[in-house]
Amino acid sequence: MSGTGKSFLGAIIAKLLFGSGKRILVVSYTNHALDQFLEDLIAAEIPADMIVRIGAKAKCTPKTLPLLLSEQKGGYRRSRSTWYILDNLRAQARELIGPTIKAFSECRQFSLKWETLSEYLEFSDEDSRFFDAFQVPLSKDDWRLAGKRKQKVGPDYLYQQWVKGKGPGIYGKTFSAASEAVWMMNQNERQAHIERWTRGLIGERLETFQKRVGGFDDIQEKIDAHWSEADSFTIGQKKIIGCTTTAAAKYSHLIRAARPDVVLVEEAGEILEAHILTALGPSVKQLILIGDHKQLRPKINNYALSVEKGEGFDLNRSMFERLILQGASHKTLHKQHRMVPEISRFPRELTYPELVDGPGTSGRPPIHGLRDRVVFLNHGKPEAVDRALSERRDPDVKESKQNPFEAEMVIKCIKYFGQQGYSSHNIVILTPYLGQLRLLQDLLRKNQHDPELSEMDKRDLIRAGLLSEASAIIDRKPLRISTIGMIIAQLSDVTKLTERL
Repeated sequence: MSGTGKSFLGAIIAKLLFGSGKRILVVSYTNHALDQFLEDLIAAEIPADMIVRIGAKAKCTPKTLPLLLSEQKGGYRRSRSTWYILDNLRAQARELIGPTIKAFSECRQFSLKWETLSEYLEFSDEDSRFFDAFQVPLSKDDWRLAGKRKQKVGPDYLYQQWVKGKGPGIYGKTFSAASEAVWMMNQNERQAHIERWTRGLIGERLETFQKRVGGFDDIQEKIDAHWSEADSFTIGQKKIIGCTTTAAAKYSHLIRAARPDVVLVEEAGEILEAHILTALGPSVKQLILIGDHKQLRPKINNYALSVEKGEGFDLNRSMFERLILQGASHKTLHKQHRMVPEISRFPRELTYPELVDGPGTSGRPPIHGLRDRVVFLNHGKPEAVDRALSERRDPDVKESKQNPFEAEMVIKCIKYFGQQGYSSHNIVILTPYLGQLRLLQDLLRKNQHDPELSEMDKRDLIRAGLLSEASAIIDRKPLRISTIGMIIAQLSDVTKLTERL
């Protein structure tokens, strides 16, 4: 359950493991959760110079930025022999650029011409009869017949006649009996052979292109391996390595080189089982999963493969949930320190019957301007559809939803709370649909609020072409807004709100 101290306990566990000399790989689903946990580790008095964060600079907080791998210098110096190898590899890569571009152009601009096809047919065991049938015969004295208007007959004359569904034309009396079957084909049969030859010739060019690209990739991997020696050296000096599941897969070679003893997973209930497995290298002796299997499951893009669909695929069932359902040993925290009793009664009645309120949850000041801490509103205004967006969790649904009436109500509530003395950092808006999120985002901007989106909502809007990459990385302190599916990613922000509640 949220607010019971899972992350705090995780930091204590990491501190104990650190004290015993273990090297720990800390993995989370989002950058937000990762940075929060790394900040908890520093607060638990784990030295910052023993922590390294793998990932993008733009995703860090000011406190975790110095932990970033690219910001740390490990004192590694490459030898002359390494520089010599790198220079040779770069030279080999440059030599492959021209042939690779040429091979790509041949694939992209391919058209079936007789000059290309004749060579293909000549050396084909299956189609050599076509080559014989399309050869323009020469007279004994090397003279050729002339076509209409006394034009010279080209070497592709018979092939073009055949492609157009015609007979051998002026060579009607000269073709051999062996070629008769070729010329007796109907247009559909001829077109089928043309398509087969086209596929075969394109396939040959694609194979050449793939070999060129494969050779270039092999060289680039060797270059990357030599360049990553410095990163491997730096990581090898650290005891705690933090990264998201995406970074764990992307930089798996660095993680293997670090040889972690323990993998500690934050918000494990949100992470696909496959993502956990990719982080488990041969050096790992212990896996610690921290999370809540009764909250959000991992996000997938195909509802038909989900637990909710009930077809048995259960792709969005995390390793954390599966192990608990199978009876694996685990500990549950029952005392929550986040919600006031008026709010905690809902999860207690619905999901967590053993939930206990901590002493700090009572006696908090009331919300200014409200009679109760929890308010339900009912209305009869129907929702509309947003055809520019689809809910990625269910690809069968080609549109999202929005409700302009509710969006306007949210704007009025924000204005009202502002009049009560609350600033934007005291407020978080949660909505179930991307369509409603976009509508709220537009209305907030019209009312001089710059909404801050969660990482995953930004990603979905960028994919839909409704948000630019540049806008997504602007660092401000605006009003926070998220779909309900991203609530865990914003958990620390929601904590600030609920503590006020």
